[in-house]
Amino acid sequence: MKRFLQLLVVVLATSAIFSFNAECKKTIKITCRAKGMELELCKEAIDEWCKLHRNKYKVEIVTLPHASNECFALYQQWLSAGSFDVDVLQMDVAWIGVFAEYLADLEKLLNTKIDTSDYFSAISDVMVADGHILAMPWYTDCGIMYYRKDLLSKYAKDVPETLEELYETAKYIQDAERKDDSKKNKFYGLVFQAKAFEILTCNFIEMVDSFGGALLTDGKATVDSEKCVDATMFMIDCFKNITSRSALNYSEEDARGMFQSGNAVFMRNWPYAWSLLNAPSTPVAGKVGVMPIPPSAKGGKASGVLGGWFLAVSKYSKNGAIAADLVRYLTSKEQQRKRAEFSYLPTFKSLYQDTLVLRFNPFFNQVFQSLENAVARPSAAFGKTYPRASTEIFNMINTIISDNIDNDDCRANVKRLLNRLNKKLNDALKKAKEKKPKVSAGSSIVKFISDFWNKLKTLANMKW
Repeated sequence: MKRFLQLLVVVLATSAIFSFNAECKKTIKITCRAKGMELELCKEAIDEWCKLHRNKYKVEIVTLPHASNECFALYQQWLSAGSFDVDVLQMDVAWIGVFAEYLADLEKLLNTKIDTSDYFSAISDVMVADGHILAMPWYTDCGIMYYRKDLLSKYAKDVPETLEELYETAKYIQDAERKDDSKKNKFYGLVFQAKAFEILTCNFIEMVDSFGGALLTDGKATVDSEKCVDATMFMIDCFKNITSRSALNYSEEDARGMFQSGNAVFMRNWPYAWSLLNAPSTPVAGKVGVMPIPPSAKGGKASGVLGGWFLAVSKYSKNGAIAADLVRYLTSKEQQRKRAEFSYLPTFKSLYQDTLVLRFNPFFNQVFQSLENAVARPSAAFGKTYPRASTEIFNMINTIISDNIDNDDCRANVKRLLNRLNKKLNDALKKAKEKKPKVSAGSSIVKFISDFWNKLKTLANMKW
């Protein structure tokens, strides 16, 4: 091994000597999804940033897979290997806590204090880990409730202010509409997503929040509390009386399809659905209203789980300061104003009073309240174990609903299963606090070679 390292050092050193006079234009790599207008808007903003810096830097875009779970797996592979390939990472809001140890302190890189006062509180909270700002919000998202304005008007019903009122209104209109034979057993009061996937974790968290509960309290799991039981019982009651059992396998698009075809009164979904629902060719165009997930009459608040994407700098980046400057520019208020024209929700509260933004997206007024009350997924607390914790949550909640739809007296059983989930979540929290494993000898050799090579590159780029 010693002989091998000596030969490798000679080869690398020789390579560096021949590159002394090479062009030293720095290249920054950034990941970006290609969903909707995302990639195109990213390219435009990067071109503007490069021009501001007189094209001193080159920016390469690494296109991410469409599926977020594939993106997550890719990041796990890159970061756990100590990859230097990508400087700026587009990250889902729930991943910041998971990958916190691999992300750079942006305030340190920028050598300035980052003002978070104009962000929604749920957003500013997830930016920070151990007192360091590790990511900047690019655009946000939150769960909201859509409703049929025309049907509420037809049956002289007000927009519900509580979950219980929503349930009663949904049941009343569902039963009335089903008197039409063409809608019998096809029309439902409420449609949402209960597939055993991350979306169900989101739905469960905001439902618990609406009842005044929480998955975690003072660093410990409290998913077996009476408020969490109440929230779960409400979801079961919905499936018994106002929600199709098919929704146990629904993702966002499945729910949208049902609501958009005119077969539901209410729908829980993300803001992206607004423009699709209001396309001129749809049966519900111009008939849809938006409101936050209402609170329970038993306590709690209007809610909506936080979604959205952030930009972070890998701690392995050798161009950290430049990469952080690019992040600051891409997430700036001016760039978010431009993205808002294409219905990407801004993360700055002040932009929801911006005339230009509201002209393109009048429904942003209703989304604002949801963002004010948004609840974040507990990814920061679970850290690397969050994927495991979320899997435990959505599998258990899906099972609880499935097994108790036909059970009239199921509260005790729900409590027992939530207690089992609580123990699993506490185990995940305990694992998250365990010390990191020691670096292996093989990893030390790789790190030595990488550090040595980067020092040689630095020498090669110096002016002599």
